[in-house]
Amino acid sequence: MTSKPRVLFWINVFHLQYALAYHLQSQLDADFFGLIDIVSKPKKFFQTQKLVEFQKIWFYHDHIKKINQKPDLDYLNNFEKIYGINLWESALNERFFYKFNRFYQFTKEEILSHLEQEIKFFESVLNEVKPDYFVTYNPVHHHQKLLLDICRAKGIKVLSSCRTGINEQTLLVENGSTFDLNLDQPLDDYYNKTLSKNEKENISDIAQRDWIQKRNVTLLDKFIALKDFLLDSDTELIKSNFMYYGRTKFKVVKDALCLEYKKNRNYNFLNKFSIQSPSLDIPFVYFPMNIVEEASLLHYAPYFTDQIEVIRHIAKSIPIDYVLYVKEHVAARLRSWNDVNYYKEIMEIPNVKLIHPKFDSDSLIKNSRLVIAIRGTTTVKAVKFGKPSITFGKQPYQIIPSVFGVESLNLLPELINEALKCKTNSIDYKKFDEFIDLNGYEFPVQDFEVLRNQILLSGNGAFSNVTISKEKMLDFLKKTQEMLSESVKVHAKIISSN
Repeated sequence: MTSKPRVLFWINVFHLQYALAYHLQSQLDADFFGLIDIVSKPKKFFQTQKLVEFQKIWFYHDHIKKINQKPDLDYLNNFEKIYGINLWESALNERFFYKFNRFYQFTKEEILSHLEQEIKFFESVLNEVKPDYFVTYNPVHHHQKLLLDICRAKGIKVLSSCRTGINEQTLLVENGSTFDLNLDQPLDDYYNKTLSKNEKENISDIAQRDWIQKRNVTLLDKFIALKDFLLDSDTELIKSNFMYYGRTKFKVVKDALCLEYKKNRNYNFLNKFSIQSPSLDIPFVYFPMNIVEEASLLHYAPYFTDQIEVIRHIAKSIPIDYVLYVKEHVAARLRSWNDVNYYKEIMEIPNVKLIHPKFDSDSLIKNSRLVIAIRGTTTVKAVKFGKPSITFGKQPYQIIPSVFGVESLNLLPELINEALKCKTNSIDYKKFDEFIDLNGYEFPVQDFEVLRNQILLSGNGAFSNVTISKEKMLDFLKKTQEMLSESVKVHAKIISSN
């Protein structure tokens, strides 16, 4: 490393890394660089801003064009070999490239050309900056994760803010799926402190409930967002940003109305046909559903994104006298719930019962014999309640003896039987909890997002392509300063210590 650290920040509509850079610059003697992934109107703020002294900035979407040319397969193939990155895994789990895009269908050639441009752009930035640190957060989209993985492969220290699911604790990690833990090592290898904490309700549960409530976009919010959207000239955005390809004002308004109708229809179906008071005194396995489009599945369980198929695998594998209880995620309403036919397909499986999303998840965990999840914090909460659990995607909780990872679908029945016989120890939850406390820092990310929605976006977060003034940004930075205080300290300590 040079005597003066070189830090590359990933900056997007979340504005977390921009806020970190703003507060860190007064505490670090370092060179800051910004790679900015933003839509057209907020871009104008970053083109002229002086609040953060960046040595240089790049706008991601300026370098990725919709071009009609054959991709260089030799280049992409060579990239995969050098970096050990599976590009099709990344591409097919990008919600805009494949399954969840309601406005545009990408061709194979468009996807590959897009990836080729991204990789060449990222490599050119990294070769120019030669950063010592890449500051980001747990990736949402493929391109953010792609850059993170390239940095890791190049030996650039990644500082990725990752929520732990334990209270308001966040860790700085390179690998969000494992928190950089060796899952083959036992929990006690990472734990060296006498237990002192009294058991209490995980405040992240409270924060999650509050966040879902605050994310409830009112009719007035929707009207404000619609007004701003209709008055917005988005021609440049549609041409330059792959997330907006194929969108027109008519299509977007029609889609929004359709989603509102589907949300009501789907929830009415759940109210009518899902089980609102399940029996808790029969032997059952509990499967909490994930939100379909979330990064937890797409990035960290890339081969288990079809939840219905996973439910079938579990249903085939449980003992004959067991029932599988499946509960929809309460936050699925933010994406208009799943389709009625989706729920019907789950309910048609003979030994599966669909539970209403508002039924208490803790009651299901406490009364189950086993919890099985694709990913999520329910697996570690099961430890707290003395229940064994199984996870399909890799998770850091697997260092706990009663949390099992799926290595082979063919061996799933044997794994379930092994887990059912496992003697759990709730003290393991306290050990993991204190390990997180010792290594993490407090950051109320959901409160941060709520303020971002209120100050910098339109319609309480419903519309993001709005102009940002210096005054608005300063107001946002001031109101989130206390929230970020621990995060700033931890980043500054790591960067200044090397």
